[in-house]
Amino acid sequence: MPEFMVMILTNEAAEAQRPPSETKALVEGHSAYARKLRSAGAFVDGERLRPSTEGRRVSARDGQTRVESGPFGETALEGYYLLKSESLQAAVELAKQCPMSPGTTLDVRPLMKGHLKPEKASQQGHVFGVAVLGNAGSEQGWVEIMDRIDAEAISNFPSARFLGGVRLQAPGTGRQVTTSASGQRAVFDGPFLEGKEVIGGLCFIHVSTLEEAVRWASQSAAVKHGALEIRELWRS
Repeated sequence: MPEFMVMILTNEAAEAQRPPSETKALVEGHSAYARKLRSAGAFVDGERLRPSTEGRRVSARDGQTRVESGPFGETALEGYYLLKSESLQAAVELAKQCPMSPGTTLDVRPLMKGHLKPEKASQQGHVFGVAVLGNAGSEQGWVEIMDRIDAEAISNFPSARFLGGVRLQAPGTGRQVTTSASGQRAVFDGPFLEGKEVIGGLCFIHVSTLEEAVRWASQSAAVKHGALEIRELWRS
């Protein structure tokens, strides 16, 4: 059955202003949502990432590696669900049931390939999610960037510490779900490029420190063509 990733994109500054009671209700809502997906046989994987203010973004400019500290913009990847569904439309219907604060966007996209190890959160030490980002003026240009990253960077993964990864289909193959202040939800077609860096894949590595993750990312061929955003898993 096809798999789809539902990426949760939030305004972290706005989320930080929400009363603790609302935050607690949202967390409980996600727990209930995950249980519902599991009972329906749709749940494959899901994780939450620590705030982007704790992360790093590694890229290259004029041949020089560049490391930036977060935040990296108005919205950040808060977490994701990986679902099994018969079709994109069915995946969107499942995504519409996901708890969302006003201003949150869900980016629903089919997987091209890959696999995420479900036991990754049980690893001792630090586990980091690495989002692969590309920036292009057209979807075709973006796909070409992702193809180059795919071809050149795959051999750079530290196999002993690699906890799985996925490549996503182009943004135009997916949908975005938004919610208004009144709770009304709307669905929009892609591609959603808008001159910004767009996620093309996600992988996980198990390393000792954030600095070690940054060193690995700095040596990856991926940064010649795009950027790698490194965020630690949020684990209870």
